[in-house]
Amino acid sequence: MKNNVRSLPSIHNLPPLSTLTQQWEGITVEYSCMNAIGEFDFAMPKNTISVAFVPHNRVTWSVDGASTQTTALPPGSVFLYCEHDFVWHYREQISEYINITLDQQLLNQVAVENGVSTPVEIEHRVIFPDNTILYIAQLLKAEIFNEGLAGKIYTESLRNLLMIHLLRNYNRVWVKPQSGNKLLDTIKLKQVKDFIEEKLAENITIADMAAVVHISQFHFARAFKTATGESPHRYLTQRRIERAKVLLSVTRLAIAEVAYRVGFYNQSHFTAQFRKLTGVTPKQYRDCL
Repeated sequence: MKNNVRSLPSIHNLPPLSTLTQQWEGITVEYSCMNAIGEFDFAMPKNTISVAFVPHNRVTWSVDGASTQTTALPPGSVFLYCEHDFVWHYREQISEYINITLDQQLLNQVAVENGVSTPVEIEHRVIFPDNTILYIAQLLKAEIFNEGLAGKIYTESLRNLLMIHLLRNYNRVWVKPQSGNKLLDTIKLKQVKDFIEEKLAENITIADMAAVVHISQFHFARAFKTATGESPHRYLTQRRIERAKVLLSVTRLAIAEVAYRVGFYNQSHFTAQFRKLTGVTPKQYRDCL
């Protein structure tokens, strides 16, 4: 099978404004490079979280038509635009940034399930550090270019992490979560595990797993980790590798076919994950039998 991994282009070789956009359930991510420098008016989208990757010694900007401000822009700076109009007026260097837009309805749902008042109102803040948001932005940037293993469940996990982080740290109205989280008992946990074994070759999501036991995906992810010690994504990957080991042992199927049968749609990702968990490649594993 072909390796679909794409290398990131040099930001110096792109047109004045180059963007890549990807949508997953409840989240839209736009990666952009802006080669234009000097004086201009460039409005950023409302209700968006942005992260600037390239540092600037000096930028000029304004909010809601107020007087302009000139400041430095450190690498990894975070912006929470909310309902405000944020406009860039002057830049001296090439810009590279990512915009993340979350579905408001889904964000409100997460808030309700965690005892937080709705509608959620994220506070307006610009040019500040937040290592968690930066880390999530870097992973989403890589996912846009590489479209890695189990992309749907992976991006769902990043989306959920970002939503909870925003509710904990930047929600204007915060209410202490109610006690009594829904946990997975032995029977429900077995139902989920049986479902995973049956659907290993398919593109399983956290929402799919949660639906089996009729709880929200947000409570499910936490409850599953409490019950197993592993996140749903990691557990699913481990089970796929274990199934692959069986197929490599008892069949002569091509490695690409084994990868497909356990839910890996890219042989290179399968090989990388197999080596990560076993210390050897699928071929080396089979040759040692």
